[in-house]
Amino acid sequence: MARNRPLKSDVGRIIGTGSTLMVAAYLLDSIINAEVTGGDVRRQILSPGSREIAVRLAFLSVLLLFIAYISHLMLKRRQLEKALVKYQAGMDASMDGIFILDSRRECAYLNESQARLHGYDDLAEVLGASWRLFYGADETAKFEEKVFPVVLAQGEWRGEAVGRRKDGTTFPQEISVTAVDRSSIVCIVRDITAHKRFERELERKAEELAAANRELEAFGYSLTHDMRNYLTRTSSAAYMLRDNYLPVALDEKGRFLINVICDANEDMDKLIKDMMVLSRIVRSEISRETVDLSQMVREIASVLKLTGPERRAEFDIAPDLAAAGDPRLIKVALDNLLGNAWKYTGMTPEARIEFGSVIRDGKRAFFVRDNGAGFDMKDADKLFTPFQRLRNAHDFPGTGIGLATVRRIVQRHGGEVWGEGEPGKGATFFFTLPE
Repeated sequence: MARNRPLKSDVGRIIGTGSTLMVAAYLLDSIINAEVTGGDVRRQILSPGSREIAVRLAFLSVLLLFIAYISHLMLKRRQLEKALVKYQAGMDASMDGIFILDSRRECAYLNESQARLHGYDDLAEVLGASWRLFYGADETAKFEEKVFPVVLAQGEWRGEAVGRRKDGTTFPQEISVTAVDRSSIVCIVRDITAHKRFERELERKAEELAAANRELEAFGYSLTHDMRNYLTRTSSAAYMLRDNYLPVALDEKGRFLINVICDANEDMDKLIKDMMVLSRIVRSEISRETVDLSQMVREIASVLKLTGPERRAEFDIAPDLAAAGDPRLIKVALDNLLGNAWKYTGMTPEARIEFGSVIRDGKRAFFVRDNGAGFDMKDADKLFTPFQRLRNAHDFPGTGIGLATVRRIVQRHGGEVWGEGEPGKGATFFFTLPE
């Protein structure tokens, strides 16, 4: 209620002044009429004629309209003042610095946050000063040559700048510059020192991680290379012993043990090769192009059929399926998925392997489905973990690297991969790729 008193007081003064003017004008008109007509002044005041009454009523109407108009203007002014107070309170409470430049690009307004950002304790130090007070020579030149022309042409500009404090130190800032009209510009400033510090720390951590990965890759390459050298030596010795000395030097148990050594060496050699493939996939660059998945699957299926011509296996391949990705890496993934389907249907009399696509959660997902051994969904979390093999995997050869390789490839393309299955009823592996 207290905020409305000034408005009521102003209106009261207007009405009082208007009433006084009305009375004065009425008396003056009565005196003039009496002088002109030679009549009595008192009669003119108390008993005017019809003409005088009409003239005075017209004058009174004009005066009342004037008073109403002035009252309306006063009301609008008070409303605008209230709105301005609210807006200014909001700007004063903002954590971001806000300042407004006039036509001479001097600070017509700034909030306390803006003053504090630049090291000023008293707003009076900055009010009326040039905007150049907040920036060094290089930044002021950039604003004059690049920022202000864009603001005047397009109405706004957003970017980063280097602010200058009262003591001469500098700090990075985000700034939004908006032209209200040709004569005023609003600037909103945010200190991004902490953000820049975080970015630098993130870059440093990324560099350290990249260096650690390079060292790990070099170590992994050296380790696998050395392991293959030792493996080659033991394999060669075991093969020579089996092929040249077994018939005369060893009994049946000895020959069995030598075969175990040879088989283990072959499995180890395959595991090392798979590990090297996985390592290369992690660090290799990805090229993106449209890949005809259906054609690629047909080629892989033809090769698989050659490895087991005696098997009764049917491939059902959906036509015209394509995706964007690296052809070399996608072929490795499909080789592993189809190879697993071929392997785990090895004991199925009528094997069926299907390649197609479905829509899941609004995205196209490709799948490889088989009617082979399947798996228990309780073991689904192990599917894509390196060296983790499922409970029924002892009946099928493998290293436990294939699905881990598939996951790395799909993830590097920005996709997802998951599996669904049921023991004895087959498995389905889904993956998404950019279209």
